[in-house]
Amino acid sequence: MAPNDPKPATLSSEEKKAALEAALASEAFARSEQLRSFLRFVCEMEMSGRAGEVTEYLIGVQALGRPPDFSPLGDSSVRTRAYELRQRLQRYYTVENPQAKVRIELPKGTYTPSFSVMSPALPSDVAEDPKDTTMAEWLRSYFHWVSGWMGGFLAGCVLVSLVALAVVFRIQGPGIEPALRQAWSPLITKDPEITVCLGTPLHLLVTPYLGVVPQNGPKYPAPAELYALFARYRELPKDANLEMEPVQKSVPLGTVASLAKILDTLQILHARYRILPETSAPLVALRKRNVVLLASPWYSETASVLLEKTPWTIRWDQDSRQIGLFGQGFEQGKWLLPGRGAAGEYQEVFGLVTVLPNDSTPDGARNIVVLSGLTSVGIHGAATFFTSPADLKDLGERFHKQGLTSWPKAYQVVVRCRSSEDSQLLSYAYETHTIISK
Repeated sequence: MAPNDPKPATLSSEEKKAALEAALASEAFARSEQLRSFLRFVCEMEMSGRAGEVTEYLIGVQALGRPPDFSPLGDSSVRTRAYELRQRLQRYYTVENPQAKVRIELPKGTYTPSFSVMSPALPSDVAEDPKDTTMAEWLRSYFHWVSGWMGGFLAGCVLVSLVALAVVFRIQGPGIEPALRQAWSPLITKDPEITVCLGTPLHLLVTPYLGVVPQNGPKYPAPAELYALFARYRELPKDANLEMEPVQKSVPLGTVASLAKILDTLQILHARYRILPETSAPLVALRKRNVVLLASPWYSETASVLLEKTPWTIRWDQDSRQIGLFGQGFEQGKWLLPGRGAAGEYQEVFGLVTVLPNDSTPDGARNIVVLSGLTSVGIHGAATFFTSPADLKDLGERFHKQGLTSWPKAYQVVVRCRSSEDSQLLSYAYETHTIISK
């Protein structure tokens, strides 16, 4: 049998329980209550001799909290969680606990876990700990070993394969950049899930098919100038009347792109999330939670209240007749205004990252991150900065140069953004930052 391969063995309930508790206490499962519940349920059923009773329905209702009318045919949540569970187990035994003697697996095609005992490594295999040597040194030693047995040509093929695997591992490996973890740790260490809240600007919906609007909901006749514009992009029936209805449901493209970056980062950090529109989650509902808010004060009441007294906020500049970043407090009276092209289009805007405390609960503090800016391009730039390991590493070094040994509790970062004619982010760069409280 190859060294460190799993082999069947008779294990006691105590040994199985110890392996289960070790996995549940690992970092791989620390912030995923549903996967912990899933793993505990199927393992306890196996240890009690009831593995044959486990079904997808039973897991959904008793482990994942689905209602009694849960239907596996119409809801794939159990299958999705099973896939995630297999990935987390593999990550746990590969990265966190490769020396585990007893391992838990969830074979594909079944919800019955298996417990395996790993055979000890051969003496020749443990002469050198891979953790104490570099990848290059390990590859060189392996190359010499292979070349001594199989010849130069075959050894070269093996070396090329190992280098390719090393590159893939480095790209897809489970390591998380320390700066990314430091910046996000206040948000992901307390709650089982983060609330991601989207602010939605007020729009006028123009359509010939408005029909019945909600009670007390206004609608207005569209001006004559809109008919030709509407007909350029949509079919306009003959003799149709265009009407306009105020709506607060549309999400700008930059905010959508920002949301995608936030969700990618939360997946990297193994954090759960819930997405809500601001219309369903006012500020009072966000208290005592860890929150990421994508919104700007010029249309979001929540963002307006949160940034009312911060060093940087977004305000209307009466002199230039446009919205800009306004410095108050530490940056008293300073304006950062957008740059426009000859046709009045935005060419340069600013994004604003704001990290603030969001009240406390008995188990610790909560935080809120507001990603705002001038236009949705500014929000996109702020989100891109706050999800970039390289930018966060650079920000951490700036904090260190200011004498901080850890990240401040509250701070703001201004990001300068270049915008395309159709309001898409072209590039971004750090502009300045302000520490609110240490």
